[in-house]
Order: sequence, then structure tokens, then C-alpha cells
Amino acid sequence: MRFALNFSSKLYHPVNPKLWNGRIDSRSDLNQFRYHQVVHCIDLAELKPRNQCVLIGFQSDIGVKRNGGRVGASKGPTHFRNSIGSLCWHGSENGFIDAGNLIPENNGLETGHAELGKAVHHILKSENKPFVIGGGHETAFGHFLGIASFLKQSNPKAKLGILNVDAHFDLRPHNGIPHSGSPFLQAHEYAEQIGLDLKYFVYGINQDNNTKSLFNKADELGTEFCLNTQIFNDEMNSLKKVKEFIKSRDVIYLTICLDVFETSIAPGVSAPAWHGLTLNHALNLIRVLKDSGKMISADICELNPEYDYNGQTAKTAGSLFGKLINP
Repeated sequence: MRFALNFSSKLYHPVNPKLWNGRIDSRSDLNQFRYHQVVHCIDLAELKPRNQCVLIGFQSDIGVKRNGGRVGASKGPTHFRNSIGSLCWHGSENGFIDAGNLIPENNGLETGHAELGKAVHHILKSENKPFVIGGGHETAFGHFLGIASFLKQSNPKAKLGILNVDAHFDLRPHNGIPHSGSPFLQAHEYAEQIGLDLKYFVYGINQDNNTKSLFNKADELGTEFCLNTQIFNDEMNSLKKVKEFIKSRDVIYLTICLDVFETSIAPGVSAPAWHGLTLNHALNLIRVLKDSGKMISADICELNPEYDYNGQTAKTAGSLFGKLINP
């Protein structure tokens, strides 16, 4: 896949700034600002080199439907923006950029993946930092395509690590029809095709949600992982394994599936978990990753407003987003 610096896509839609709203404590004192007061809504084609976080949504649950999950995650990006506007801002006065959405058409997930890859590549090439909000976890393959293309162009010998905070391996077979359970098997297959050095680590695996066949596939691919029970019993040692994985890679793509969390903080997901992680488990991992300075890009997936309660899942996503983009 080759990308030009200029960006255009028939699937691309700039964001409606009216989605960002919320409480106002002050119109001039940055120390009292909230997210809706620091977001800059721009067209992706107008992106300038700023070293800023660029939010882009992938409005798809095509892969969730193909995978037999609860549909509704296509509305996740809008729900995310509507729900976190009043969260308190603790970052710089530069804020962050919202560049809109990619919206697949006519069940065309494969085309959607390619176009999301173009958008992610464009953001990276313009010296900004992508943050993708899904959408089902099929989002991850399109996101990966953009990172892979950028690395092959800018640093072809780079060792890429995918760090997935998830209750599931998402290494299921796809028979040429991708879905929300297959993105990381697809990533391995594509990496082999283009000669990209890729390793994969999953944090939060629930043994009851993954067949023995999936554990065998993970072993075959050299996938490292921590079970949810291992994290509960010895979080320090689990984070040590994450640190060792990060150390072995040049850059890390972080992807978070909201179904990894206990339902009290994330009821609105495509595949509800039980015995899930707490928000603190993920925040501690994010701190380890940020301290490494190796994070190239990140996303949060499976936000399903159809099943959210009082915006709890969206606000969980908002807390993760804030930790990722602020000091």
C-alpha cells in the first residue's frame, strides 16, 4: 500500500463540532477548561505538523455482525464525543484535534480497512499521533495497515509490537472474510507478506472466553499474554512481562478492547466480560508504555452505546483517552 501526503477518501467525513459540548466553568482560564473547550475540529486534508493527538473515528460494526456479536458499536465514535465533553482537561493549552470519521459503506469492511489505513498513515506522516475510536475491534486491522505502511516507508527495519488490552486473542480464522475476531491473525499474515517484524502481546485474556484452539494459535504465532487471573494475583509481575515485551520492540501500537473491563465500568460493549479488569489495571499499563516513549499509535474499540448505562462505558474510554494523550 502506498500513500500520498495529501489525503482524500470517499469514506471520510469531517466531524460536526456540535458533538462536543458540556459544562463551562470559565471561558478564559485554561485551568478550568474541559475537553469540549480544547478540541480543534479540522478536516484531515488540512492537517499540519504539530506533534498533536489526532482523534479519528471508525464507524463500523460490520466485523462484529460477521462475528456474531452485539451490533451497535458503529455509533461508538459519536457516543464517545457526546459523553466526554465535560471531563476536566489536564493537558496543555494546545488541546487535541478531532479529524472526523471513516464510515464504511455497503458492508464494505475491506475497503474501510484500506481507507482507515490511509488516514492513519497520513496522520503519522504529518508528524502527529493517531488515536482511533471504534467501532468494533475490526478497527484494529485498518489501524495496523496504516502503521505498517508508514513503517515500511520510514523505518523498514523497525520491530513493531502490538499490545492488546483484551479478554480475547482475536486470532480467529477468517477465510478471507475479516471480522472483529480476526484482526491480529490478519496482522500477522500481512506482516509476513511485506517482511515486517511483528510481535503480539495480549493483556487480560479470560481463559473462559478463548478456546483451546485459540491458545494453540497464539502459541504457534509466538504470542505472549497475561491472563486476567495472573493480573489480579500479581499485577507487578504482569507489568514486568509487559515491560520486557516493550523493551524487545522499537515501536508499540496499543489497542484497547473495552470488553476487557468488569461490566460495572463497561456495560456498553459488543461482547460483555465477566471477571474483567479494573480501570486501574489499564491505567497502570498505559503509564508503563508512556514511560517507554515507544507508543506510535493507539485506539479504543467495542464502545456500544446501545448497551451503555449513564455513559459509564464512554467515560471509561474517556479516562483511558485522557491518560494516553496527557502527561
